[in-house]
Amino acid sequence: MVKPKTLIVLIDGLDPAYLEVSEIPNLRRLMAGGISRTGRCIIPSVTNVNNASVVTGEFPSGHGIVSNFYFDPVSGDSVMMEQASFLLAPTLFERARQAGLRSALVTAKEKVKTLLDRGADVAVAAEAPGEEFIAAIGPSPGMYCADVNYWVFRAARHLLRRPEIDVVYLSTTDYMMHTYGPHEEASQLHMSELDRLLGDIASDHSNLRLGLTADHGMNAKTHGIDLARVLAAAGIEAEAVPIIRDRHVVHHQNLGGACYVYLKQPGALREARALLEGEPGVEEVHERHAAAGLFHLQADRIGDLFLLADRETVFGALPATREAVSVRSHGSRHEESVPMLLFGTHPGEARFEYNLDVSRVLMAQW
Repeated sequence: MVKPKTLIVLIDGLDPAYLEVSEIPNLRRLMAGGISRTGRCIIPSVTNVNNASVVTGEFPSGHGIVSNFYFDPVSGDSVMMEQASFLLAPTLFERARQAGLRSALVTAKEKVKTLLDRGADVAVAAEAPGEEFIAAIGPSPGMYCADVNYWVFRAARHLLRRPEIDVVYLSTTDYMMHTYGPHEEASQLHMSELDRLLGDIASDHSNLRLGLTADHGMNAKTHGIDLARVLAAAGIEAEAVPIIRDRHVVHHQNLGGACYVYLKQPGALREARALLEGEPGVEEVHERHAAAGLFHLQADRIGDLFLLADRETVFGALPATREAVSVRSHGSRHEESVPMLLFGTHPGEARFEYNLDVSRVLMAQW
């Protein structure tokens, strides 16, 4: 009997709306032949938090990744949350190795690779591929185009064809979703090509176990708020950290629907909360321990306050306190819905509600 191959696909920014309006015959066939539903991502709905959740099968309370960007209130230092030292739970690659399986990570973003590749026998990012992959797949097409995602799918197919590789985790980038809505022609072409490439992989392996999901959805935003300015105008000193912040500024301009607020005077907590709760565009304000319990976060890695925006609003550093913006972004509850698919296996009695449950189900079979 041929050993099954396992492919876990995380399509960055794949709001269910893209599936509803796109020509994706291969994916629809897999959905019809498997278990498919709309599920939930982890809040805050950003890339690092959710990639870490799917790669570990754990909530942030277990794996420790609570943001794209980390602020240390003791030292005052800020750093991108993309080093493996931040990750506190075993990866699916480590669990595959314990089960006697060989695994690979293929991603568009170098930050996903450096954060999550612990235990992988092969790890490659399209942003900076090595000579082996340039020879086999071609040079990196750059991060700000549809072709980078096609490169990732071709690299995953290349690895799955290698007899010694049993498990591949594939993660794309969401430049196209940040740039184009579901009905736009460029988006339609992108989704059609991803579907064709996924169909090619499925046709290679009669015994493929496939899990597919997303890290977050995507929405158009029109209203921006600089929360640090809001607080400063009331005499409250604070560090406002937009959770979406990362190196890919072209994607989202570091404007997203969730924010941690670190107060420089702890005694100002009640005043700051009341002020922010009254700010138009702010939908939810939670104190640290309440937020940790409600969203499965690590309390010692988040701010004094955790804010979520309404559907049209984003938080970030702006020239003024409030500005009109035009950006497609994520981070809030309004980008929580994600597609979930299992093909070639069944969740049985296991929970199948969150995107991380896709990998939980597959890892349970190793």
